Amino acid sequence: MELMLKPHEPPIYDIHNSNGKTPLLIGCDHAENRIPEGLSNLGLEPEHLDSHIALDVGAKQVSILLSEMFDAPLIMASYSRLVIDLNRYPQDPSLILEVSDGIPIPGNINLDSSTRQERIDSFFVPYHKKFAEIARNMMDCHEDPLLLALHSFSPIIGGERRPWHYGVMWDEYPRNVKHQLLKGLYRFDGLQIGDNKPYSGHSPQGYAHVEHGHKNNMRVALLEIRQDLISKSADQEHSAELLYQVFKDIIRI
Repeated sequence: MELMLKPHEPPIYDIHNSNGKTPLLIGCDHAENRIPEGLSNLGLEPEHLDSHIALDVGAKQVSILLSEMFDAPLIMASYSRLVIDLNRYPQDPSLILEVSDGIPIPGNINLDSSTRQERIDSFFVPYHKKFAEIARNMMDCHEDPLLLALHSFSPIIGGERRPWHYGVMWDEYPRNVKHQLLKGLYRFDGLQIGDNKPYSGHSPQGYAHVEHGHKNNMRVALLEIRQDLISKSADQEHSAELLYQVFKDIIRI
């Protein structure tokens, strides 16, 4: 199914700690900035691929640390959100962006329907097939597991500053653990917490937490971390330790 990749290129997803014993499944849909060789970096400069438009900076490292601290399975995307955004529905116009935060993406402009479908078949379908498999296994093995969708956000976007350190997203899904997550984060002095900020959980854009969380009747947590707080290894460790304290109470271990 990996139609667009050459044999030596990494697979679509990276599974960490697949046999983890804790009733927690971590998903990191925007973990990497990798572009398949055949797409020639989508016509972008290296500095663009190192920025927030290509990946959720720091989210991969924090996800791995949490996976190890909790002994929990983690699924991560191996290719950039600019190739295809795995946290969007296939019909969403933002699935493959032509412009991101004011930066044109030359390799995404005026794609025809067959090229768009090729990316869906090559990346979106196998990633979410594996995600669904892990989620079903989690439901079979545990009484009340939690899906944590972990992302990071840019401190400035479109020239606008975003002051929150952590953002808790939620919608009307009754098994969203927003109250516990907000309460846990508010315990730490000096943190500015976004309640449905910088993004609203009511947005129809999110895919993973709905298709793998809601539809499995799994408890769900949607968490955003400001990228400048997790851009360095020491800060990633600090954030992971803080989140371990928060989520161990929610998971009840």
